[in-house]
Order: sequence, then structure tokens, then C-alpha cells
Amino acid sequence: MSEEATTNVQEQAVPILVNGEVVAQGLVDQELQMLRERYAREMSYQEMDEKQAKIESDARENAVERVLLMQQARLEIERVRPEEVEARFMALKEQHGGEEEFGKRFELTDEDVAKIKADIEDGVRLEKYFDQLCESVARPAEADSRAYYDEHLEEFKTPELVHAAHIVQHPSPDMPLERVYAELLNVRERLKAGEKFDDLADEYSHCSDGGHDLGYFARGQMVPVFEEVAFATKVGEYSDVFQTEFGYHILTVLDHKEEAVREFADVRYDIESMLFDERKNDAIGTMADELRASATIENLEIVEG
Repeated sequence: MSEEATTNVQEQAVPILVNGEVVAQGLVDQELQMLRERYAREMSYQEMDEKQAKIESDARENAVERVLLMQQARLEIERVRPEEVEARFMALKEQHGGEEEFGKRFELTDEDVAKIKADIEDGVRLEKYFDQLCESVARPAEADSRAYYDEHLEEFKTPELVHAAHIVQHPSPDMPLERVYAELLNVRERLKAGEKFDDLADEYSHCSDGGHDLGYFARGQMVPVFEEVAFATKVGEYSDVFQTEFGYHILTVLDHKEEAVREFADVRYDIESMLFDERKNDAIGTMADELRASATIENLEIVEG
């Protein structure tokens, strides 16, 4: 991927103007970063490179939308209490190790601090405006959540899971393959004789710090041979000694959960929250469209497709 594709949007020769206000390049870059993080979960790097011009165009449009909403927020929310801004600024310093560490790391001038606080104030004002804008948005009823659940059951499936622990030994010049195999055969006989798995794992496994318990995992998360043995072994039983690219293993299965669909009662409030957020985002988007329809926007380069 090109360096430009991974950093920021190439700055336009002529800045974008929204009702006469310059859209800061930093805001465009911030929107680009959020878009790239989202698209990285949905497409390959090659696809992202191919769509780079469109992604940059979307970042510019999102920045324009944010400026429009901020302009309206300044009209609707006249005052932000200074103590709110100060509290957010203090929280920012704490995130970076406290006041002393923050000062050393960033070496901010008084002008820099004033700019940060102005940005914080704008952020608080925008939050308050969004809250005001969404006051009339109705929370989804249980029937809405239920309908979504029934139509999207695939989203609520939990995969087949195995909870396994293993004893592994890695061959080395001092411990050739044959010796490793023989030693684990002996360990397996001791397990069958009733010795505790954890005790033998602590004594013989090359996993450090009790790492023999692998927790739950689904298919596709382990190397194929390990997965095949783990999902074929019954709960409470020990596998035969088997080999992977990491060495020789013995595993035991502590639990096995079949694929299932989570009950509606377990996900109802998550669905309600998601649908409510969608409704609020729709309300904000509708307002942005209305503001854009009456705005004067100059020098905005749009890429379709």
C-alpha cells in the first residue's frame, strides 16, 4: 500500500469552504482514519487501495457534514460551562500519564492549550446538540427488537466451541523427536492411571506460566491437526500423543459446546440499544441533509462509485 494511502488525504490546493468556513485538513484526515478502520474490517488492503480515491472523497464529505452540524450546534447551544471543558481537559491529561507527563510529552504553548480547549468546547457543544436533536426519537419497542432478532438469527449464533488443555513438548538438539514422543507416551499412561492433568502439565509441558489451559476456541482458530483432535476428543478424555508443527501434544477436553442461537432474552437489550442508536443516527443524518441543501459549499471534490 502506498504511504499516502495509509496516512492522510492529500491536501487540496484550494480548501473546502462551508458557508465561508474553511474545513480544516486535520478534520478530513480524522474522518479518513475512521473510514479506513471501518473498511479494514470489511475488505482487503488491495481493495482499499483500489477504492482509495472514493474513501478520500467520503472523508471530505463527512468532514463537510460535521462542519455543517457544528455550525448549527453553535446556533442552538449558545453556552458550554467552562468547568465541563476543564474536566474534559483534565481527563485528557490523565489519559497521558497526568499533568507532568502530559506537559513533557507534548510541550504545549498557551496557544496550543487554548486550541485544544476550543476543540473540546466544540465537542461538548456538538454532543449537547445531538442530545437535543434526538430528544424526540422514540426508543424501540420490544416488538421491534423481536422482529430484528427473528430476521437476523445468523447474527446471534454462537459457534461450536471446545475448552481444552494440553501438554506440549518441543523437540530440540538436547531432546530429539523420538525422546519427546516416548516421554509423552509415559505421561499419557500416568494420566490413565489417575494422576492429575494439571500436575503433569506443570511438570512436563513446555508451556510457560500455566499456559496449558487454552480456554474455549472455535474451528479455524488452531492448526488443523490440533483442531481435528480437539473436536474429536470427548469431554474428560485424553487424546493419544499427536504431532503438530509445534511438537508433540496430549490434550484433554474440559467442555464442549455445540453451535447454538442465543436466546432473545439474552440479547434483547443489546438489540434495543443498537436500533435506538440507528434511529438517532438517522435523525442526525436527516438534519445534516437539510443543512446541506441550504448551505454554500465550495471546492468539494466528489468521487462517485
